[in-house]
Amino acid sequence: MDTFKSVLETGKLVYDIFGNQIGYITNPEKKMEQLDKNAQHLFARRDDLEKIAKELPNVATSESKLWLEDVKKLEVEVQSIKDEHMRCSNVFSRPELGKRVGDVIEEITDLNNKRPKLKGNEFSNAPLEKVEPQIVGMNSLTDSEPRLQKILGLIADVKVGKIGIWGMGGIGKTRTLKLLNNRLEESHMFDIVIWVTVSGEGSRRKVQNDIAERLKCNEKDMSDDRLRANISKNLSGKKFLLILDDIWEKIDLCDVGIPILNQDNGCKVLLTTRDLGVCRQMETDVEIQMEKLSEVEAWSLFNEKAGDVAMSPSIEPIARDIVKKCSGLPLAIIVIGSSLRKINYVGVWRNMLRKLQLPSTSQIKSMEKEVFSCLKISYDRLPNDFERNLFLYCSLYPEDSEIWITELVEYCWLEGYIQGVDSIEEARDDGHHMVMNLIDASLLERGYNEKRVKMHDIIRDFALKEASGFLVKTGKHVKHPPEENEWLQAQKISLMGCSLVRLLERPNCSTLSTLLLQNNDQLTVIPNSFFECMHSLCILDLSRTKIKSLPSSLCNLVNLRGLYLKGCRNLEELPSQVGALTQLEVLHLGGPTRIKYLPAEVGELTRLKRLIAEFQYKNCSQNDEWNMKLRVPTGIIPKLQWLEELSLYVEVEDKEQWDDESMEVVVEELCRLEHLTYLDAYFPKVECLEHFLRHRKSVWSRRFQFRVGTEISLFVPATTQERCLACSGGFGTSHAAIMETLAHCSHFHLGDHRTIRKLSELGLANMNELKECRIMCCDKMETLYDGDEQQETCALLPNLKKLVINSLPELRSLCDGPLLPGSLSKLTELSLTECKNLKKVFQLGIIRQLCNLEFLRVWVCSTVEEIIEIEEEMSMSVASHTHNVISYNNDRLILPNIKVIVLYSLPELVSICRGFSNFEWPSLETIFIVGCPKLKSLSFLSNGTNIVAPALKKIIGQSSWWEALEWEDNDIKQRLRPFYRDNE
Repeated sequence: MDTFKSVLETGKLVYDIFGNQIGYITNPEKKMEQLDKNAQHLFARRDDLEKIAKELPNVATSESKLWLEDVKKLEVEVQSIKDEHMRCSNVFSRPELGKRVGDVIEEITDLNNKRPKLKGNEFSNAPLEKVEPQIVGMNSLTDSEPRLQKILGLIADVKVGKIGIWGMGGIGKTRTLKLLNNRLEESHMFDIVIWVTVSGEGSRRKVQNDIAERLKCNEKDMSDDRLRANISKNLSGKKFLLILDDIWEKIDLCDVGIPILNQDNGCKVLLTTRDLGVCRQMETDVEIQMEKLSEVEAWSLFNEKAGDVAMSPSIEPIARDIVKKCSGLPLAIIVIGSSLRKINYVGVWRNMLRKLQLPSTSQIKSMEKEVFSCLKISYDRLPNDFERNLFLYCSLYPEDSEIWITELVEYCWLEGYIQGVDSIEEARDDGHHMVMNLIDASLLERGYNEKRVKMHDIIRDFALKEASGFLVKTGKHVKHPPEENEWLQAQKISLMGCSLVRLLERPNCSTLSTLLLQNNDQLTVIPNSFFECMHSLCILDLSRTKIKSLPSSLCNLVNLRGLYLKGCRNLEELPSQVGALTQLEVLHLGGPTRIKYLPAEVGELTRLKRLIAEFQYKNCSQNDEWNMKLRVPTGIIPKLQWLEELSLYVEVEDKEQWDDESMEVVVEELCRLEHLTYLDAYFPKVECLEHFLRHRKSVWSRRFQFRVGTEISLFVPATTQERCLACSGGFGTSHAAIMETLAHCSHFHLGDHRTIRKLSELGLANMNELKECRIMCCDKMETLYDGDEQQETCALLPNLKKLVINSLPELRSLCDGPLLPGSLSKLTELSLTECKNLKKVFQLGIIRQLCNLEFLRVWVCSTVEEIIEIEEEMSMSVASHTHNVISYNNDRLILPNIKVIVLYSLPELVSICRGFSNFEWPSLETIFIVGCPKLKSLSFLSNGTNIVAPALKKIIGQSSWWEALEWEDNDIKQRLRPFYRDNE
């Protein structure tokens, strides 16, 4: 016991003598890190003082000069310690160094605590709070975590200086940044975080005042220039994050006094706005759009606000429907969830859901005050009434519907919301720009693709409340038309997609300008006097109804500018009263209808700018009354001198249904139209096309869709295609007109040609502009290109993105012979169907070109044995020389962008690529293999030891096929098994 006590006393004595040095011995790196960190802060303050003294020479004092000299001496000592630390390898010499480190740290602390005086000012060393905590009203952080991590990642990126976060009002931008701000409190990323709420009325001076107050450098009655210099001086040398919340217009950061951001100082600016355009004006490096909450996130937030009562069995189904109606908008979820908090009476919940399902939700407590007022700020700040009217017009569409931009813009042009344009094309451009502005302002959302937009349900409710004279009843649940008194003051009526079977006999609506009745598939009759009191009607849409005729009261629509009858399959004729619609600019009979001919009175519509007429003759007996020849009365077209867009599309099954002589007259008249910018026309003979081209030399500056030949029913080109040529049957004695047209096409459809052996017969140079090509039912075609022609200067289809080949019984290869660089280099989608003579899909020469191929589909090709053919000598060479493998990989031997491979009903398919296992598939996600009984191996997915498809997600096939597969390495099978999905 005495010995133990003696040891303790000895240990205490040693610690008393060497305690500080032992700390250095045990953790020298930590001590050096502390020294370096403290010294950096001191030297940064030294730099700031020197800069001020340089800019304002008269403010330096003797005390400040002495302080600078002390810092200079200490800097020499710090560098000396660092040098010795790097050289020192003897651990027993470190106690002395450890004492020096401790002494220097004390000196640094002492100098940091001193306040060197300046004349008329004090160089404050009082540390600012790094972060001013922001109050966040919601406790749940789970829904914000992915967003926070994304923003933090961008903040850490040295290449990113300004970050813009944008989205609709109430989407959670401010909340996310408040959480970010608070998280930075314990972070070492910045010396200071400055939060400024700019708001709609924010000015440069307000921003300056808020920043100066945060920096504690504001003085009373300071000029803008002096305040700017003060801010710049106080931020100089600091690594700062400036958060500008709720910006509505550009703020010049230099005018405010913010130092220039660069990679050296690591400073950042983070801003939030509802308008993407503001991000562009602020020259942000990265823009992040705040997305709506997912279903899981929305439900979690709603539960947080409403409480556990939302989970009770009787209430939960209603609660989930309520959350769906909020469509992922956090602010709406918060308002509605809070209003239902701890209420366990089911009737109240049912009533809330009922209110949400009404056209307007403004009657819900707090909805108008908190949600609609937020949206109204965005609406009011739109630049003009035209954009505001276009925005409100979107609310005429049914809830959750996707709106075609071209249709929306055309409606608004006809309504007069787009002015100062000289053509439909200009109106589309102007309107499209307005729609993009609404998307940027977060009042509209992008749809399924770039051609469509959507309106959030809550925003739609706001728009309907804001709109004046809108009567909107949409959806299949609407079975009865509005009552008589509802029509009286209506300016816009939308009854889209309803289940109406009747309409009022004679509604009194003299102020009505828009009536949208499309998609009422049970509506068969329009009362004869229905239009008598609609003198102001500007737009009438009856598309996809089952009406058989139009009433004689149509003649009362003297101000009608747009009449839409798309897809009225039972409509048999256009009445003569249509001639009274002298203001009509758009007549749309596409879709098709059963109209047999255009009445002569159409010639009276001299203001017409767009005429779309589609006639379909299908499933008709020879004795059927309307199985007659197409009639476009002579003399109509020349009267329509202002036509900009004309489509006379006819789908037929038999050439005998055509009156060639009439069509030749129509072609002759088409040549006289001076303002035509789009033409969709049928030419029964190549000679008709030749005649048209001779007399319309300027056609190539316009958009067109030309169909030439017989059996055109095989081709129904989409109206969105810019320049399309569809040819069916032979070309007669001359290919000249076809080749001339093809040279200006983006889309080419070739079918039922009985003699052509290869696509290149039409000239490779004529296909340089093609983006899509479809070839089907060409009995003699053997290949696209075989190298026989002297075409060395032309790559094969260099801009083609989609190639569809169907029913070519003699096709033996895609290409024979060498291809020039660039051939098929942009191809992303390839589909091969019913090619009964094809054994190998790709040869080595062509696969090297397919660097952008993403989708491959081989379907019902009874003789295909292999997808990729590698010559035997090539595979042997590659197998024996590793460096060759690398060379071929660099030459794009692999398909680097292939994502989906679909192989269906290929009874002779043996392998994907036989005898070569060095392929890589870096982008492959899905493999679909069905009806390929001889394909016994998936060896192409591995190099023997590893899987070479890192992005793989699914292998779809029949279970019997999967179980029968042979594996060289059972480990590969086990690693691929999680990706397998049964197709049966």
